[in-house]
Formats: sequence, structure tokens, C-alpha cells
Amino acid sequence: MVVVDKESSLKIVGMIGGEEAVKIVGLLLDKPGLTDEDVSSMTSLDIKDVRRVLHRLNEVGAVSYEVHRDKETGHRIFRWRVQQEQLVGYAKTLIRKVLERLKARLEYESSNQMYWCGTPGCGKYGFEAAMELLFRCKTCGKPLTIYDNTAFIENLRNKIAELEKLA
Repeated sequence: MVVVDKESSLKIVGMIGGEEAVKIVGLLLDKPGLTDEDVSSMTSLDIKDVRRVLHRLNEVGAVSYEVHRDKETGHRIFRWRVQQEQLVGYAKTLIRKVLERLKARLEYESSNQMYWCGTPGCGKYGFEAAMELLFRCKTCGKPLTIYDNTAFIENLRNKIAELEKLA
């Protein structure tokens, strides 16, 4: 079983649930088994926000809970724990999705002649799109010229190779 360290766990949950999730998971990593009420009081987050984040994290398997009954009131009490081993799987799934997108972009960039106006911030267009625009930039109106994307293609290949080592 592979478990990610605390810093990596917090980065992953930050991608899932933002800063609130980082606060909550940071606390649960230090003190597993807290209730949502405990987490709310210890983080100064509203109980509704804590529950919303915990349920979102539970949906992706980042946290789990055990249900107990309060002997006096009969209410259900949820005790939360971080599932660090599940975070590895979640991170690998994200990496695979990014890899798919990068490979599709590489295929597009490699198989199309690209056109660009030369203005930073303006888009680059494949031949078909440039032709539809009559070789004028949609953003600034300047003429589009052939863009040498070999450096971009090489960067894509390097990034793909990097991510394939992690996946």
C-alpha cells in the first residue's frame, strides 16, 4: 500500500476542494477520527461548509467516516479519517486525464500547420480555422502567418514523457 506524505496529500485535496479542504484534511491528518463539529470548531469554518467539503472529499475517496450513535440523543455521529492511500489513485487518475489531453494536443499540433498574428495573448489557429477567418486574427485583426510550433511540440513531448513516468 502506497501512502503519500502530508504535503502531497494537502496539495491533492487542495485541487479537489480548495483552501477549506486543505485546512480540514490538515487537521484530520494530525487528529484522525474527529467529528464534523470538532473540525468546524477547530478550524473556525462554518459547519455547513465543513460538511460540504467532507462529503465532496468522500465522493472521491479522499476521506471516509465511521458512524456511531450518541447513547443519550440517538443522533448519528460521523468520525472522519483521511484515506491517504486513495489519494495516490486519485492523483494517478488526474495524471492520466492530463496525459490524454496532452497527447491529443500533440497530435493536433503535429498534424496541422499553425497560423498566428504574432501578438502575445492572441490565439493560434490551424489551417481550416485560419482560412475561415480569411487569415486575419479573430482577436486583434492582424494578418495570420505560418507559426513554427516545433519548440511547442518538443515541450509537449517532454511533458508527456515526464507524466508517463508518474502514471
